[in-house]
Amino acid sequence: MKRPAVILAVALFLLPSVLMIYRILWLGYPVFPAAPGKVWQLTMDGHIKGGGNEFTALIGLPLTYGSSIVVEERIRSGSLNFFRFREGLNQVGVWSGIPDEGQEFIRYQAIIQVGSQRLSGASSPEIERNPEAARDAEKMLAKRLVGHLRGLPPRARLRAVAATVQGSWRTPAPEAQDLQKWEVLREQQGRLPALLLLLRAADLPARSVQGLRLVESVTTTLFTWVEVWTGREWERMQPDTGEIYEKSTALLPLSTGGLPAVRVLNGEVSEVRWVLSQQVISQWRIHFDRIRRSDHLLDRWSLFQLPPDFQGTFRILLLVPIGALLIVALRNLVGFPTFGIFMPVLMALAFRSTGLVYGLGIFAGVVFIGYLVRRRIERLRLLLVSRLSVILTLVIICITIFALIGNKIGLREFMAVGLLPFVILTMIIERFFVITEEAGIREGLWTAAGTAAVATITHEILHLEPLQLTFFVYPELLFAVAALEVLLGRYTGYRLSEVIRFRGVRGK
Repeated sequence: MKRPAVILAVALFLLPSVLMIYRILWLGYPVFPAAPGKVWQLTMDGHIKGGGNEFTALIGLPLTYGSSIVVEERIRSGSLNFFRFREGLNQVGVWSGIPDEGQEFIRYQAIIQVGSQRLSGASSPEIERNPEAARDAEKMLAKRLVGHLRGLPPRARLRAVAATVQGSWRTPAPEAQDLQKWEVLREQQGRLPALLLLLRAADLPARSVQGLRLVESVTTTLFTWVEVWTGREWERMQPDTGEIYEKSTALLPLSTGGLPAVRVLNGEVSEVRWVLSQQVISQWRIHFDRIRRSDHLLDRWSLFQLPPDFQGTFRILLLVPIGALLIVALRNLVGFPTFGIFMPVLMALAFRSTGLVYGLGIFAGVVFIGYLVRRRIERLRLLLVSRLSVILTLVIICITIFALIGNKIGLREFMAVGLLPFVILTMIIERFFVITEEAGIREGLWTAAGTAAVATITHEILHLEPLQLTFFVYPELLFAVAALEVLLGRYTGYRLSEVIRFRGVRGK
């Protein structure tokens, strides 16, 4: 093999390799775009009752951060306006306007991917301030109760405070008078504010969170927990029981920092319902929104930026070079005979609309009828252009008849026959006639069978969704396809069909 061809092929292999490594390691692209991934679908429904005045509903929404990705958000606002904004650590969706008479229906829907890390928690201890209701006397009481814990490591200090929720105080136990005051405080302020006060008195940054447990469920109430910063990470605990959750426990925060997840001005939101269900989708869908919002150069020039109507076309178009590579391999290595070089690829694309079985049947029928007519007009000794024009007209007539038959019997595949490449069919009929005249009917049928076989294999490859998605996400792989075509183009050895054909001679 010539050295320039090898150098070109290596260069064509290296280019997509570098681009793919950059996309995967630095931009976070999936290694296997078609691989299934488990995600959660969150749906929030609410019914609005307005009093004819300006209405505003502020509802906490999930936020993309850390190892969680929120994709495919859908909003239904009816006659109301919708916008979102960041409020501290929260993302808030706002539905505002004057509701129509009766009830107005709003909805929020999103797909959420949860990574291997915990879903909740941030990288720095951002917390809400101490509640204004906490008086100095109450803060001093909390410090007396946990003052002896400050020498402990943060994790041990947290567990000691968590034990107090169940009434277990670390030795030395506080004075009975302080314990009595503490119980009164818990009854007056509530368990959650009292626990936050105690944690902060122990020098443990803490914040309250409202959200959902990531389990398949339908609920009208949100779950509340406390996040505590232990110096390296946030740990989560249940405020009523003092239970500290395992790291694997998946919780979805909707409102952090003491703000209620649902706030309404000048109206009422009734029947607010959150629905969580688990789904399995391809990895490329998870990264679709992230890529479209990215500012990276490769993301801005990604095929994901195309309008949705054109994306489906390019998913198929990018596999056409794979079909050409297959033809090169089958012709140069195996020895498949075909009518033309790229005709099987065009036929395979047409079979996507007609279906493989019907497409092959129509292909065989049109070629057979065209062959019979071609034999009849041979006696007229027409010039080449006139002869091909007559055959082309015949092909169009056949396609029209098939479409009419399909309409009568309700067979859509026959009506899609117009997508067959009629000019290519015209040339096939002429080539088929010439081969049968020069080499016999057997050779003509063998070439037709080879063409149908290659078109069938190409059709099946074009239908492989994992392959479509891989080339759509990484279109630079086309350079690798070109490299293989260069290498196959330099092959001058025996074909498999020739080895079988001359096996008797080789034995002698």
